Amino acid sequence: MRRLLELPGLQGLRRFVRPWMVIAVAGLLAVGVVEVVAGSGPAGYLLGALGALVGVILLPMATQLGLLAGSFVFGLRVRHIVFGAMRALGSWTVGRVTITLRALPVTIGSEIGPWRKPVILRCWLAGLVSALTGIGIVVVSWLLADGPFGRGFVLAATPLMLYKLWPRRVPLATSTGWLLFGLPRMPEPKRTEFCAGPMAARAYEALREGDLDRAQAVTDELTAEHPELNTTVSCRVSMHEARGEYAQAVMMLLQHISAADIPPREMSYTLAGMAGLGFAAVEAGQLPADDLLPLSKKALDDAVKLGFPPFDLSGTRGLLALVEGDVDEAARLAAVGSDHNTSPLARADCYATLARAHMAQHDNAAAREALTKAEELAAWWPRVRETRARLQVS
Repeated sequence: MRRLLELPGLQGLRRFVRPWMVIAVAGLLAVGVVEVVAGSGPAGYLLGALGALVGVILLPMATQLGLLAGSFVFGLRVRHIVFGAMRALGSWTVGRVTITLRALPVTIGSEIGPWRKPVILRCWLAGLVSALTGIGIVVVSWLLADGPFGRGFVLAATPLMLYKLWPRRVPLATSTGWLLFGLPRMPEPKRTEFCAGPMAARAYEALREGDLDRAQAVTDELTAEHPELNTTVSCRVSMHEARGEYAQAVMMLLQHISAADIPPREMSYTLAGMAGLGFAAVEAGQLPADDLLPLSKKALDDAVKLGFPPFDLSGTRGLLALVEGDVDEAARLAAVGSDHNTSPLARADCYATLARAHMAQHDNAAAREALTKAEELAAWWPRVRETRARLQVS
């Protein structure tokens, strides 16, 4: 199963399969027991299994839709909405929201964060809408459960909803229960970090638009107010990266890691970022490979050990493969990253890696095609500009 999920077309299923697989299997076993007791026979079991499958798919989609509705109503930032898994069929931008449609419509994902004060109250209310939506689905399913299909749905949806109400926050995933029960009790300095989110989001939005002066102004303001926060360091590092100053970004992160007490979740982000910046610094010749590559590889491995999904590091791993001269693997991983990454800047960077891998394969036509896609996303991004210069020379 693990090897199957690493195929490019199926990698997008990882987030859907992993969390719910145990619950789905348990639900199917429970359906079998219930239908045997009810005397439904093989046909009843199949209907019950179908109901359980629908419950496993529908309940998470319902809670996510509830979270999206609550986010729009209560003023959170919704940056990206993804319908489905596997390969992207198309993307559209509506206002500040990018909507991506994928091939297999079994899940909904989104990037949601704070945008304006009061931050914690707005997030808690959005989580409440999500919880009420899911609980409403479960209650209605209990009231209407009649026959094998309904019983199967109930047996899958009920424990799944309980699981979603369990407070849990890991890299790239936050449960409904954490928004309801964990967020209000968040201690310092995590509370201040969370409340600084709107300012960091504005800096990132400016970067997305290529307005480095505005992004720097917001970052400077954040630095003046909260110089010690992980969020502040992340914004300052992003500004260095946006200017192609990879060595300075790496040094800043190394100093921050050695001086600060960073929680595991935030540390996974920090290490993943340091790995990518380290590979970029080596590629650009800003720092010696002999010293930095082993350190950056360890940062990449440690980020995964701390819970960062390997799938979401495809672009970083592609850059590493390119630096090490494995251009075929670099092209494969960069293609996966460009297809599945939700950040336009990260996607542009992946396309730049893909273009450089094609150039190393002596396929300049494919390189120009990849570079065109990168320029549509962020023509000003340093690695995109440098790739264009290399192609013009060649």
